[in-house]
Amino acid sequence: MAGLRVDEKDLRRELTDFEERYPKLADDQLFVLWFLRAFVIEDDDQAANALVGGPRDKGVDAVLIDERAKVVFLVQGKYRQDLNGKTESRGDVLGFAQLACQLLGVEEDFAGLTKDLDPAVCQQLRGARERLKKRGYQLRLYYVTLGRCSEALRNEANRVVRRADGTASIEIYDGAQILL
Repeated sequence: MAGLRVDEKDLRRELTDFEERYPKLADDQLFVLWFLRAFVIEDDDQAANALVGGPRDKGVDAVLIDERAKVVFLVQGKYRQDLNGKTESRGDVLGFAQLACQLLGVEEDFAGLTKDLDPAVCQQLRGARERLKKRGYQLRLYYVTLGRCSEALRNEANRVVRRADGTASIEIYDGAQILL
């Protein structure tokens, strides 16, 4: 569907629709749910079940494992009130990119990631790591924000992910790209 664009009102309306179906989710979780549905998977409930973010999540808001495609998707979402307003911090973006090295690295790297991690997120990441390390799954990281992200920071995040010991990639969607 070339040429199809949404505006900020369309996005907010879709988030409101999700809120009616999933009233217990916070705005940032609804945003990640919307992203999963729009870009990754067609099933609302599977997308909702992938949500894991909360306190002590270390930047992991969703873990979705596609068994058929042999892909692990990790999502960090930044729901901003002002579209293209806030510039994303280097620490947040690179910290998320570093997850590729921690998940695909040696056990000590993974242990550092899981230290003080929320138990539900930890369980999901253990399952993801097992698939990545033992079954040859690919890792796809999605950093999604309604804010802005510089090209230099995108390139730096890609360099971090390329250092991972396995097949991994990162895609960064900012406010301008989300509305495409």
